[in-house]
Amino acid sequence: MGEKQKYIVKNLAYEGLLDYKHFFRIMDFWFRDKFYDKSEKLNEEFVGSQGKFMEFEFVPWKKVTDFWKIVIKVEGKISNLRPVVVNLGGKEEHMHHGKVNLRITGYLNADYKQRHNKALSYFLRDLFDKYIYHHVTTKYYAMVVDHVTELVNVLEAYLNMTPKKE
Repeated sequence: MGEKQKYIVKNLAYEGLLDYKHFFRIMDFWFRDKFYDKSEKLNEEFVGSQGKFMEFEFVPWKKVTDFWKIVIKVEGKISNLRPVVVNLGGKEEHMHHGKVNLRITGYLNADYKQRHNKALSYFLRDLFDKYIYHHVTTKYYAMVVDHVTELVNVLEAYLNMTPKKE
């Protein structure tokens, strides 16, 4: 009777220059730094008349304790991806121009090993989580929100989406 609770959903939309291999590498390094195990559910690539179209879904997860597991679901589409040569500091760099749409969802999975499969056991564990160990459960809720927000901030920084203050 393990339950998966959704706590945060962040969307990211970008259109402009990017190096999509480096974009995926940044995401992968971030998950490795936070000790997530990555699971790839979907990874498709189509080439059309307007450029490349990519669709992917990653579901990295991290066991926090024997009872709690954090799951971050990254769903994305990259469309109209075309190769472009850009002059950066006097050097010609090969990059891509396209649209990126990401949806990052943070889940907290309670009792992922499904030890509490009887109704009474599940009820008692739920009471403990909500009232007795409330400080522990809120810590893990906050961890889910922090990780999703930090991942979005890292990806926005790479895509240079931060608005400039003047």
